Amino acid sequence: FEFKDGAKLATEYMYDANGSLIKDLNKGIEIQYNLLNLPSQVKFSDGSTITYTYGADGVKLRTVHKIGGVTTTTDYCDNVIYENGTAKQLLTEEGYVSLSDKKYHYYLKDHQGNNRVVTDQAGGMEEANYYYPFGGVFLSNGNDVQAYKYNGKELDTKKGLNWYDYGAREYD
Repeated sequence: FEFKDGAKLATEYMYDANGSLIKDLNKGIEIQYNLLNLPSQVKFSDGSTITYTYGADGVKLRTVHKIGGVTTTTDYCDNVIYENGTAKQLLTEEGYVSLSDKKYHYYLKDHQGNNRVVTDQAGGMEEANYYYPFGGVFLSNGNDVQAYKYNGKELDTKKGLNWYDYGAREYD
């Protein structure tokens, strides 16, 4: 787990009057916020964007990734996740059901709620994650089969963003 200094400048981070990060030169991103002070759009230096839509209560409803000419829309409807209009996952306390093949996947969690291991319905390991303190991935074995990792929070790794969605804040 290592910091990648992508800018090598004296000032690489900029904040607004609310204290929210609006520019990260290391990741090459600019961030816009909505009236709830939640990120509404992340713009990358190459023109790629991630757009977020929230309900009035601040719960994330949709994420749209436009990366390299490809648009992926993810809708969050309670415990069902849709990707490009197709139901993809049904989330449960114990794990999730992949709706394309109707198979169960179970989380083995530690005392902090970190998803350490994901198993298939027969108990075979699909993914194992080992974390540094505060969420950096130390080691990951198997396939990257699902996005819910440290503290059970969704990790967005697209374009090197590496943000955990904690609801009120994105954490990197």
